Amino acid sequence: MPSSRGHDEYQSDEPKSPFRRHFEIKVFLAATRLPPSLPDKNAALTYRCTQHESRARYLATYDDVEAAKYDAWITALTDTDHDACVADLTRHVAFSANIDVLDAGSGTGGLCLALVRIAGLCITALEPCIPMTRLLESKPELRSVRTVQGFCDHANDLSHFDAESFDVIASRQLANCLFDPLAAFRNWHVWLRAGGKIVVMDGLFDRDAWTGNWDGVVDTLPLSACRTTATVPYLLEQSGFQIDFTGFMESTNALPSTRTKRYMVVATKPLGNQ
Repeated sequence: MPSSRGHDEYQSDEPKSPFRRHFEIKVFLAATRLPPSLPDKNAALTYRCTQHESRARYLATYDDVEAAKYDAWITALTDTDHDACVADLTRHVAFSANIDVLDAGSGTGGLCLALVRIAGLCITALEPCIPMTRLLESKPELRSVRTVQGFCDHANDLSHFDAESFDVIASRQLANCLFDPLAAFRNWHVWLRAGGKIVVMDGLFDRDAWTGNWDGVVDTLPLSACRTTATVPYLLEQSGFQIDFTGFMESTNALPSTRTKRYMVVATKPLGNQ
């Protein structure tokens, strides 16, 4: 999901007051499609909001207007940007025709626009925000992409897909805004076929990247301001994956359009691992 959705590249030009933000979250807690009985192991904790509240905030933030502002950044990406992403991907992952690929947290299609440049992929985009999904579906280049509405970092999200549905699960700037990264990675382990690949692409963001609509979120998300490439592969290992590569996205980081250094983690679900 456009999670922090490029929070260092895109921000609203009209920061909302704390009162307005609190009001919008309350409205979404009442009206959102999130199940009101969503089990939340963090409900009794005091160091951060509940997962239900975190999801409501995300959905409240990206209405049609804010989703369009975010998409303006996505549509401004050039062929050079997409080709650099493909170069980074194919340097460490062997793609082939007719494999099933999930873009987890697809937003308005930033990663999908790179993936469709790899011939023959069967791409599914998972995104909880309806305005974001509409904008993805409106792009002619992405007409072949199947979309599914939903989050991925709670045990209840497991029902979005059958076990062993995908050969590759990829995410771009999603890990930094997962409320429960371990839950997400465990779900991905179920959705991925044995021998399949996980690809996590993210940035080394600082605390001060979380401003405007995202003010205060940095202390609610475990990977929000992660300044090391070691945390994501560690969590993937704890979720049953074998790490193949951890390092920087050389082609992407060489572009002048890249303002925050990007890294990538590639992992495999071992054969015989259910």
